[in-house]
Amino acid sequence: MMMLWITAAIWGFAFVAQRMGMQYLGPFTYNGIRFALGSISLLPILWFQRKQEQQIKPELTDLVKGGLLAGGVLFIGASLQQAGMVWTSAGKAGFITGLYIIIVPVIGLFIGQVTGRNLWIGVFLSVAGLF
Repeated sequence: MMMLWITAAIWGFAFVAQRMGMQYLGPFTYNGIRFALGSISLLPILWFQRKQEQQIKPELTDLVKGGLLAGGVLFIGASLQQAGMVWTSAGKAGFITGLYIIIVPVIGLFIGQVTGRNLWIGVFLSVAGLF
């Protein structure tokens, strides 16, 4: 339970740090540095993975296509969020970003996924908690 509290605190404080960072950098510069640091932090993992034998080797083209798609969506979302922080507070940005809790089940409905009552109770409680 304590780990959930710590995770929520780190997630919430990140919006304050982003807002403060916007005083010195533009949104795209900030995101560029943020994504570069994230990429650099993954290099040791790639190095260790290459040393181990892997039984299943997926096609490189599939990895590139999936990586470009996921990275593109992440870039668009992070850039819109960061640019939006120019005009709003960190608390409002965190609330709007947290609304993905609702967006994901709604998108699931559009692609034919069946959702139960417990999921919608959880969505309601999480939005109330965000508020």
